[in-house]
Amino acid sequence: MTDVKITTNNVPRDVISAWELTAGERAEFDYLDWPAIDDGRDSAEFFRYRGQLYYMASKGAPSFAPGWDAYLTDSYFSGIVYRFPVDQDNPRNYRSGDVNYDYERVVIGSYCVR
Repeated sequence: MTDVKITTNNVPRDVISAWELTAGERAEFDYLDWPAIDDGRDSAEFFRYRGQLYYMASKGAPSFAPGWDAYLTDSYFSGIVYRFPVDQDNPRNYRSGDVNYDYERVVIGSYCVR
């Protein structure tokens, strides 16, 4: 069985909307359809982690990391995982009792396969 080590400090970071990026930051993501994003036909969200800006284009929920919502790879053996934290102001939906997540923030972790 493969051992995956995830390291996180559990500190939520703000999700960054496309309109908040500078022209230089937009240039890093030249594969995105910026005209469509600018006029509202598309959207893009980002986060900063260790000084790097990441596009939230995920490979989906990682089977190797239960409890995390998505992952981005750096290599075949490493990358980052992220999840949306529980909304601290309103943790439960008062009607259904379901957990309310804060989709304006993410908790980041780095993973490594050993």
